[in-house]
Amino acid sequence: MEISLPVEIAATMATGAAVRSVLVVLLAAGLTVVSGLRFHLSEQNDVLPGSSVVRPFFKGARIVGGSVAAEGQFPHQVALLRSNALTCGGSLIDSRWVLTAAHCVYSGATLVPAAAITVLAGSVSLNAGVRRAVARVLPHERYGNFQNDVALLQLQLALPSSAYIRPIALRTSIVPARSEVVISGWGRMYQGGPTSSVLRYNRATVLADQQCRAATGISSGLICFTSPLNNGACNGDSGGPAVLNNQLVGVANFIINYCGSSSPDGYAKVSDFVPWIQATMRRY
Repeated sequence: MEISLPVEIAATMATGAAVRSVLVVLLAAGLTVVSGLRFHLSEQNDVLPGSSVVRPFFKGARIVGGSVAAEGQFPHQVALLRSNALTCGGSLIDSRWVLTAAHCVYSGATLVPAAAITVLAGSVSLNAGVRRAVARVLPHERYGNFQNDVALLQLQLALPSSAYIRPIALRTSIVPARSEVVISGWGRMYQGGPTSSVLRYNRATVLADQQCRAATGISSGLICFTSPLNNGACNGDSGGPAVLNNQLVGVANFIINYCGSSSPDGYAKVSDFVPWIQATMRRY
């Protein structure tokens, strides 16, 4: 993200998954001060060192509110597993390629090896479906500080095409403000609530680019969604999809303050990354 006058506050989080820096941004003069703290959807509730204040970190974006998905309703949706446990979501964009978030493939500053990730496709249940090993993990070269938060996974073997497994087209044009998108993922149904063993989905509304910049401090490569209170992205589906008219428009990146808050959720804007996605896939 191109941000004027950044102010970084490091927060060490012993989550067993990552140690990550949390960024608080003040916009340049003439713009609104960023409202609230941004957290990757792979960060978990923790207490800052030397502080008694619990900061709202969340591990994995999961869908708050919403409904249970039917088999075959989201044939592009995949789960990323490590040690047989859900870590993130992703979208099948080709029989051998998955698009997810870059922060899903890092443990601190270390890239997670391909051998440690398994992709699950073809079912709304985490206990069913088709599994594939990962051949390559390819995060965006300029990922960092909530910028360029996208990554590609190349599978060792192509996934079969069926009513339950089907790649999704990439959005190549701007999504109009106030459009309604569908977000999906596995996990908590509300903050602090139980996780879900089946895929859930919800609807969200696209925020105008200017409002998205004012709320997040990110000037490009981001699309923001708003939802009614206690709805939206939350705690195992970072990297998961936002879809409009059967096109992938967003990749789950971060929340502000806490899941289900009145603040918008930040997703990577797919149309901005299509050239990078296509060029990266062509190299392999």
